[in-house]
Amino acid sequence: MKNLLLIVMAMSGLFSCSQSHDMTGEYERISKSGSVQYLLKLHPNGIFSFDSYGFRQIEGKNTQIKGNMPTEPSMSGRGKWRAENDIVHFVTDRDVDVDHNYPLNLDNTKARFKNPSDEKAMAELEFLESEVFWISGIELKKRSQE
Repeated sequence: MKNLLLIVMAMSGLFSCSQSHDMTGEYERISKSGSVQYLLKLHPNGIFSFDSYGFRQIEGKNTQIKGNMPTEPSMSGRGKWRAENDIVHFVTDRDVDVDHNYPLNLDNTKARFKNPSDEKAMAELEFLESEVFWISGIELKKRSQE
């Protein structure tokens, strides 16, 4: 029994050291006008949601506000995520995760945390590859936890 307890304690210690950075949270890309373009949420339970936002131009004689206003999410996706060596792997189950509200299939999408040796390594995330052509190369910054 003592050996089993020792093994369990050693394994939990190794696991806690391997995940020294908190990868969970919200990552976003902000447009030059200050509106959110993309929002990725990595939940602690291994679930993710991704939203991309379109913009509509607001101008006219009777409007006091001019510029771009974000619309509702124009494309969304969801599924499961896991991390291996600062690489995030996204898995989307077509039968469960894809529907009319979440049409993006992010299966086989990979992203990496930039500057893995830096203390702020988990502050920026870059999509490396995806079957969704416009996602590759998008860089997101982690929202501050205020």
